[in-house]
Amino acid sequence: MADIESAPAQYKQPSRKGKKAWRKNVDVTQIQSGLNEVRDEIIQGGVISEKTSDQLFAVDILGSADIQKGVSKRHKPLKVDEILAQRSAVPAVPTRKRLSDIADDGKRKKAKVSGKEYDRLRAIAYGGEQVQKDVVQTGEADYDPWAVQDVKKNDPRFTFLEEKKPKVEPNTLKRAPISQAKTGKAIPAVRKPTGGKSYNPLLQDWQSELMRESDKVVEAEKKRLQEAREEAERMERAAAEPESDSGEESVWESEWEGFSDNEDKEMKKKRPERKTLSQRNKIKRRKEAERKATHETKMKAKEQQVQEIKRLAKSVEEKEKARAAVQQALLDKNAELASEDEAGNEVELRKKQFGKAPIPEAPLEIVLPDELRDSLRLLKPEGNLLKDRFRTMMLQGKVEARRQIPYAKQKKYVVSEKWSYKDWKLE
Repeated sequence: MADIESAPAQYKQPSRKGKKAWRKNVDVTQIQSGLNEVRDEIIQGGVISEKTSDQLFAVDILGSADIQKGVSKRHKPLKVDEILAQRSAVPAVPTRKRLSDIADDGKRKKAKVSGKEYDRLRAIAYGGEQVQKDVVQTGEADYDPWAVQDVKKNDPRFTFLEEKKPKVEPNTLKRAPISQAKTGKAIPAVRKPTGGKSYNPLLQDWQSELMRESDKVVEAEKKRLQEAREEAERMERAAAEPESDSGEESVWESEWEGFSDNEDKEMKKKRPERKTLSQRNKIKRRKEAERKATHETKMKAKEQQVQEIKRLAKSVEEKEKARAAVQQALLDKNAELASEDEAGNEVELRKKQFGKAPIPEAPLEIVLPDELRDSLRLLKPEGNLLKDRFRTMMLQGKVEARRQIPYAKQKKYVVSEKWSYKDWKLE
């Protein structure tokens, strides 16, 4: 059964040439459905095709809080990203000079503060003319706002006790530091290193630096051997002292024996007879022979020492000649001698230094022949700028040298690593 509201339609008509056939058999189903849809949209709030995009769609800029929470648990941002993500709402100060707006006469003027506005800001900042007069009259301020003041009041129950004296800074804090150099000259904060201390030095510079350091080591070793020899001699003398003390005690005891009861017996003993002339001559010849033998032994030992000294002197002289030749070549190449600091020599220190502990020796900064490298990939960095700067401050007299306590009790630190599963919460 056909729909009553729908218009009559004949969908399979052979022709529409006639006017009657066209009016009667036209199909208006699509038009009717479209009108119904428009009517329904009007009832629901308006025609969709006539609405703008802002009324139809909404842009979600926040996102889902649950999804963001889960992602943040699994993937924590780095601290550096958090710092960089913080942006101030205040715009940055422009560095480029900008011109003000165009004036009434059509010319551009540079931006400036008027005199009236400048006076007003100055009065706000400095308190007006009266404050300026006070500052001019007083000159330098006597009150130090950064000084630590003790505002504690004494308890009246302990008035009999002596009041605590305030801590006063020593006068030396206001004085310039005293250089620890013997000459008293100022020591630069960063000393210029020599060419021999480079990672890729020239042969002449490296040889001169190596000779200088080797001479220092040789002198230190000679001094150590001399001290060891003197210590050994001192120990030998100390070991020989008890024997001499025992001999003195025996003599002392023998002297006291004369006052014993056996004094008469000792006096009754027969005295030794007087030696004859032949006996005295015989003793004299024996002593002379012993003296000659001892003299010959000493002369032989002395001759051996002289020969050994000559041999050592000859070897030392050859080394000195070779060293002098190298130094002369270096002097010929460099016409002007570098100063003490530029040559890399250590500064000669004062006898009375700042602090009880001596200033530590400078580290050995020379690369040995077997440590030289011909490639940067094999290069091993040496030295410590922090330690060098700290030692320079000691030489400048700014920091007191302290003796290191190797087994001091130090604070213990507990290092723990935080895992992501610890952030889970049961809801």
